[in-house]
Formats: sequence, structure tokens, C-alpha cells
Amino acid sequence: MAANLLLAAILNLLTFLIHAMGLVALTRLMDFLVARPVLENRSWAKVVALLALASGLMILLCVEMALWAAGLVGVGAFADFDTAFYFSTSAFATIGFGDVAPAEKWRLLASLEGVTGFLIIGWSAAYMVTSGIRFGPFQRDMHF
Repeated sequence: MAANLLLAAILNLLTFLIHAMGLVALTRLMDFLVARPVLENRSWAKVVALLALASGLMILLCVEMALWAAGLVGVGAFADFDTAFYFSTSAFATIGFGDVAPAEKWRLLASLEGVTGFLIIGWSAAYMVTSGIRFGPFQRDMHF
């Protein structure tokens, strides 16, 4: 159990660090895109910028899930990266299909990945909403 907790702590720190740095980079990208004259005061262009942000978040999440998958392969919870990545996406998104499972010794680690994913995905959703208000096309206190 101690090995599970230690590895989960390390992977958590790396995941949150990657996510924070990724959000900083995405914020700078959004600042750059929205500051371009072609995007000024054009709702469609702000939607395109927001789609770029969503794509960036998806890439960031895939990198983080790959980190966990590599950790699972590294400790022998899975024999190959493909299966570990499939499992990792399921655990990180808290879907938990259950068709593949890690070696019994590492099941706690896999559960902790789900908790991490829950927090990271919530953080990403909050960032997406905030960005939609800050950069457009949405405005504070305006509803459809």
C-alpha cells in the first residue's frame, strides 16, 4: 500500500505541474489569438479561438493520462502501454469500464488516478468557462 501511495503522490505532483504549466501556455495562446486584429470584435473568430483552447485542453489531458499509463507500465501493473493507456483514460475520466484491470498489487494506484482525473477535469471545465467569459464569445451575466 505504501508503494501505491508514494507513486500516486509523485504522479499527482507531476500531473498538477503539467496541468498548471499547460494552462499558463494556453492562456498565453488565447491572449495572442484574441489580440490579433483579425479576431477583434468578431464572435465567430472568438469561437474558433475557444475551439483551439478546447483542443489544447484535450491534448493536455492526453499527456497527463499517458503519464499515468507510463507509471502503470513502469511498475508492472500492465504489460503494454496500449492497454495501460486505455485503462488510464477510463480511470482518469472516472468511467471505469472494468474490462481491463491492473495487477492486484496496483489497484489502489488506479483508484487514486480516478480521484486525480476528477480534480483535473473539474479544473479544466472551470478554466474553459472562465476563458469563454474572459476571451469571448460569452459575456458575464449574459444567457442564451
